[in-house]
Amino acid sequence: MTDPLESCLYIDTDIALNEACTQWAKADFLAIDTEFIRTDTFYPIAGLLQVGAEGRLYLIDPLEISDWSAFTALLRREDLPKVIHSCSEDLEVFQVLFQCVPQPLLDTQIGAALAGLGFGLSYQKLIMECLGIHVEKGETRSDWLRRPLSESQCTYAALDVLYLQRVYPLLNERLAAKGALAWWLEDCAAITAQAETPNAPEDYYLRIKSLWKLSRLQQYALQQLCAWREVEAKERNIPRGRVIKDPVCFEIARQMPSDMAQLGRIKDLSPGSIRRYGEAILTLLDDCRGAAGNDLPPAAPKPLSPAQTQMLKQMKAVGETAAAKLDIAPEVLLKKRDLEELIRSGELPQALSGWRKSVVGEDLLRLGEKN
Repeated sequence: MTDPLESCLYIDTDIALNEACTQWAKADFLAIDTEFIRTDTFYPIAGLLQVGAEGRLYLIDPLEISDWSAFTALLRREDLPKVIHSCSEDLEVFQVLFQCVPQPLLDTQIGAALAGLGFGLSYQKLIMECLGIHVEKGETRSDWLRRPLSESQCTYAALDVLYLQRVYPLLNERLAAKGALAWWLEDCAAITAQAETPNAPEDYYLRIKSLWKLSRLQQYALQQLCAWREVEAKERNIPRGRVIKDPVCFEIARQMPSDMAQLGRIKDLSPGSIRRYGEAILTLLDDCRGAAGNDLPPAAPKPLSPAQTQMLKQMKAVGETAAAKLDIAPEVLLKKRDLEELIRSGELPQALSGWRKSVVGEDLLRLGEKN
């Protein structure tokens, strides 16, 4: 039998990619992965794309390809599953490179959690769990933009889609047997939907911890500061932290400096950032001070009360019991933030609708009504 690594095809012309796409169109599914660099940029820079189809392996050089139309058509083809492991960063690469994400997508990390193999499994652990094979990950921090790629880099990249082709049928069979195949499809569809509609710049501030410690005016200042930073980082294509780091944004919003001297006393705000952005930051804060009350965002929720914390523990116990009966990882069934939203609102959040509603959501609602 031919070693698939030895017959791995390196694609670096439009003609070769179009010919490969003709072959891939006949496959039952595609295993795909990406290698990229994101050290000094806001957007990931694709260095290599890997495809596995019908037992064969392909490495696509995105630095040499100009016509992606045939490949993009395959990514969008609803009757051709695309299998990826831990897809979140890969989806950003696809959005930047193709302005679309694979449909339908099946993330083997999610599939493994639903199959009861464990939550958040790395690729190495998944392959060991399913195939008993140890995968070396020596090129994890490799420079994927250098050319030519080394033999070690190509082998490392090809192995990612080699074993995905073997794992996918196993997960598919296991989940189908336990009636959870639709759950896998539903959860992955939610991920791709979210990737296609990224959060607005005005929503970034909600990611910052301890938001509730700020007044509504300070929260508004943080919201506007983070939104401004998001636009600045995207326009200059640099990491957010190269503009201003999250903790510094929080401190600026908390202290609301009104002049350069006060701004200069903000901890960890570099002199270079003050020179470049100081006037813009002070102008932004002045605008925030003049905002009307109805311009301010809703107050961030405070930490749960002792009674609510007790309810959270009870709900987590319900979830763990349900997960054990279903033989799935409890973390994939319930997330703490969703339970907190349920406790505060008394209604099921969107994340607990769908298949989770019948499995555990209705029980959680009844528990909440009793207390």
